[in-house]
Amino acid sequence: MSKIGIIVASATNNRKLGEKIQELAIKKNIETTVINLVDLNLPLYSTVEEERNGIPDIAKDLAEKILSLQSFIIIAPEYNGVMPPVLNNAMAWTSRATESWRDAFNEKVVGLATHSGGGGAKGLQAMRIMFQHLGANVLAREILTTYEKPLNDENATLMIENLVKLSTK
Repeated sequence: MSKIGIIVASATNNRKLGEKIQELAIKKNIETTVINLVDLNLPLYSTVEEERNGIPDIAKDLAEKILSLQSFIIIAPEYNGVMPPVLNNAMAWTSRATESWRDAFNEKVVGLATHSGGGGAKGLQAMRIMFQHLGANVLAREILTTYEKPLNDENATLMIENLVKLSTK
C-alpha cells in the first residue's frame, strides 16, 4: 500500500487540518508522513543564496522525502489571494535539490486543502497552478474549510482513498 505525504505550510489552523486528515487516514489503515514546512526553517531561496551557500542539507532531505512518496495532500493557508511564501520557497529549494526540477512531483498524485479565514479558493487555485506546472496530477476535488465550515470527514476520506487508488502501481 502506498504512503501519503501530508505537506503542511502552516503552524496553526492548516496544521490542525493536516492532523485531522492524518487521523482519518489512520482510521482507514493508510500510512502517512507529515512534513511541516514551517518547522524546516529553510532560508529564502534565491540564486545568490544558492551560489553562496549551496543547497542546504535540510532542502536535500526534504527532496529525498518527497521523492520517496507517490501521493500527497498539500495543505496551506491563503495569504492575500495566493499561497504562503513558505510553500513556494520549499518547492523552489526542492526543485533545485533534485536532478531535474520536476522530479519531485512529476506524475505523482496531489490533493489540495486549505483552512481559510477568508475565501481560500484563490490560494487553492495558486497551489493547483504550481503543482500542475511541477508535473503533478492534481485531483479535481479540493478541501476548503473555514471557521464556519468545518472539515467534511466523508469528503476528506474520499480524497485519501482516491490518492491511494491512483498512486498504487
